[in-house]
Amino acid sequence: MAENRRIIRYADSIKRALSNIIEFKLNDPQKGFITLTRVKVSPDLKIATAYYTVLGDDSQKNRTQAVLKKSIQFLRSELKPYITSRWLPELRFFYDDSMERADRINELLNKIKDDTCSSKDEAAAEE
Repeated sequence: MAENRRIIRYADSIKRALSNIIEFKLNDPQKGFITLTRVKVSPDLKIATAYYTVLGDDSQKNRTQAVLKKSIQFLRSELKPYITSRWLPELRFFYDDSMERADRINELLNKIKDDTCSSKDEAAAEE
C-alpha cells in the first residue's frame, strides 16, 4: 500500500511540474490550450504517461499532439529539477477523450429519458 501511495505522489508531482513547464516554458504557438488531466507512472517509475485535453477542434488536437511529440526531450530536460528520483521517466502523451465520451453518454441518457417521458405522455393522452 505504501508503494502505491509513493507512485501516486510521484505521478502527482510530475503532473504539476509538467503543467507549469507546458504553460510557461513551452513557447510554441501551435500548442493550444492544454490541460493535463492525469499522469500515470509505471511501477518501476521509468515511464510517465500524461493524458491531456485541448480546447479546440480536431485540427488543434493534431497540432498539439505534434508539438508535444516534438517537445518530449525539452520537457524531460525541464522536468529534471522537479524530480527527486534517480531516473528521469520517459514521457508519453495521449489525448484524453473521457470528457467527450461522458458527454456522449449524457446525450444518450437524455434522449432515452425524453423518449420515455414522451411515450408516457402519449399513453396518458390515449386513456
